Amino acid sequence: MDIRQLLETYGFRAMFSPELFIIMVILVTFYLRFLGNQVSFKSRLSFLSGLFCFYFALGGPLNLLGHFWFSSHMLQQSVLYLIVPPLLYRGLPKHVFAKLTEPIVLHRIISFFSHPIIAIILFNGSFSFYHIPIIFDATMSNYALHNVLHLLIFFSSFCMWWSVFCPEGVINYMSNLKKMGYIFINGFLLTPACALIIFADELIYSTYTGSSHLLCLPFYSLVVEKPIINISWLTPLMDQQLGGVVMKIIQELAYGCILGYVFYGWYAQEKDKEEDHDDPLLEPSA
Repeated sequence: MDIRQLLETYGFRAMFSPELFIIMVILVTFYLRFLGNQVSFKSRLSFLSGLFCFYFALGGPLNLLGHFWFSSHMLQQSVLYLIVPPLLYRGLPKHVFAKLTEPIVLHRIISFFSHPIIAIILFNGSFSFYHIPIIFDATMSNYALHNVLHLLIFFSSFCMWWSVFCPEGVINYMSNLKKMGYIFINGFLLTPACALIIFADELIYSTYTGSSHLLCLPFYSLVVEKPIINISWLTPLMDQQLGGVVMKIIQELAYGCILGYVFYGWYAQEKDKEEDHDDPLLEPSA
């Protein structure tokens, strides 16, 4: 089934979510007008890429496909929680982090939920809780529960990445060495959920075996009876296992790239310190 057939079957709104696209355009315009000129080209590119990935995962065809294929759903989840927050954080000017923590209410919320221990438990715990079969099936068949749970995981992902990208002097800032350990622990804690899905020898999610599906779209839901497509070699069990593999691969790539980014920053700092230490002192003239 190609894009044209998908459009004919489910409609343009379900495929491309024009409401979300308009919101993304407004955010891009606001960012370029008020914040983009305060950061480097790489930072602007990072933020805009984050917005694009957000729309790609939630507003584009991937969101629709994710209700029929578990592997597509896991790709969507990986992009939303492991790629979008780092890209958006990387594109923000440093003073924005400080501004966010100025109001006393926001300061208390961010201080608590972005604390490394709280954040690591909140994200990995909510993600694992979401993938408990009974919870997952209930979430994928109830629009309100779907939105609430995904908002919780999305919020927890930003809390989890806060300490990695917030600048020095902001609450819950960590040194580069601590950041590397923090990223490593995060990767380890996410592994069991992926492993249980990858090595399951039977279907654990009934959502993808039924003839009717609830499409949880950004601004509305839609019940459809017709399966999107049948692939002979991709059985429901293989699709489930592939979903775990997709999640694990993207997790490793995302954490690996950010680990390299942090390591490079740490190495550059240490190199600068050595150069400053090796500089000869200028003798005062007689």
